[in-house]
Amino acid sequence: MNKLAIFALLCTLSACSTQSKLWVPDWKETASLTIPRAGAAIVAVDDTLLLIGGVDGKDFLNTTEYAKIHKDGSLSPWQAGPSLKEPRGFIDAVIHNGSVYVVGGGNGPNGHNLLRTAERARILPDGTLGPWETEKNQMVVPRRCSKLIATDTALYSFGGFGGVLLDTVERADFMPDGSLGEWQLEPKTMLMPRYVNGVKKWGSAAYVIGGHDQDKGVGITDVEWSPLGDQEKRNWKMTSPLNIGRYGLSTVSHGDYLYALGGLTGLEFLDSVEKSKVNTDGQLSAWEMTTPLTVPRGMFSVVEYKDWIYVIGGSNRDNYLSSVEYATVNTTADFGYWGLESDVQAYKAKLTARKENQTQLPNHGTVRTVLQTAAYTYLEVVNDKQEVIWLAGTQLDIKPGNQVRYSKGVIMSGFYSKELNRTFKEILFVGQVKKTE
Repeated sequence: MNKLAIFALLCTLSACSTQSKLWVPDWKETASLTIPRAGAAIVAVDDTLLLIGGVDGKDFLNTTEYAKIHKDGSLSPWQAGPSLKEPRGFIDAVIHNGSVYVVGGGNGPNGHNLLRTAERARILPDGTLGPWETEKNQMVVPRRCSKLIATDTALYSFGGFGGVLLDTVERADFMPDGSLGEWQLEPKTMLMPRYVNGVKKWGSAAYVIGGHDQDKGVGITDVEWSPLGDQEKRNWKMTSPLNIGRYGLSTVSHGDYLYALGGLTGLEFLDSVEKSKVNTDGQLSAWEMTTPLTVPRGMFSVVEYKDWIYVIGGSNRDNYLSSVEYATVNTTADFGYWGLESDVQAYKAKLTARKENQTQLPNHGTVRTVLQTAAYTYLEVVNDKQEVIWLAGTQLDIKPGNQVRYSKGVIMSGFYSKELNRTFKEILFVGQVKKTE
């Protein structure tokens, strides 16, 4: 090869190297699940993601599936793993000393059956799971949507729904054979009930993030934390609140940061993501917005493995999801990936399309009744199909007879408004409603 050819080759390689260092604040898609799953548990171990249980939009699941992580962060096709002893959804999972544990959850019609049981499966040498075994000891209180943290010595379950929203924490010690000891209620409760919230361990402390306000039907911004371990040192205290009230969110940690991803406000599903740095005293810095998800999601699974963050399944206003997206983290603690100029241009085009879609309000109706509360404006509307429906949206100055346009929303059946002392057979919570005349 002559000198000119060598020079040209080096220039080409240099150009490619420069192009590959462009930061794209976006997520990549990878192998989808075999079926849609929301409220499933996720763990990552030995280059393997393990997804457990959940609900597919119709049935609670006892099935599991797993995918291998490639060197570039992408996933192999998902494959079936061993089935749980019983269906369970709205669960969490942890790893301890070579085993995976799942606790509580729900099954049956609308998750009506609340579970106190725990199951354990050993991690095999190839990263997959052995058969599940039901633990002898059961929780003190059945808990659906509780979150778990494992320390070196014990498993903790935080909040959830046990017939009422719970502010309690339970602990079971790990026995030498890997089984769980008797469950005990912790003497100190959290500062408020927590349901469909996030929980994340950082250092030796637990951080409880967001959740659902049962009275107003909206997401909350409150964040509290406490050291784990010695019970005498427990001291739940508030720290920096989220920017957006969220329930059905997911949380993850990476480096010195905690992240709150997606969820619902009560009016709409969210694609937004917030981050907060953990200070040396354990308090959180002010939450900041970072790279949004590709699509809005609630009740989905998130897990960190090495430098990759994976967002898996869930649901939104349109359907239950089987899609999976992933990203890495840059030096400013934002999500994204290193790509080419073509990736940057594709991302910009996607942003433009997303903004145009967000400004469109596809539905129209005429207002018949207006009910105002501190949290919402409730509207009885006759839509273009001459159907009478109830909407709930952000507060709006509006009167009967006005015309409105409104976004897609979240349908809730049997919703009880404490402020109105009224139960709606069915109501559509919408993120945007606009008076047109």
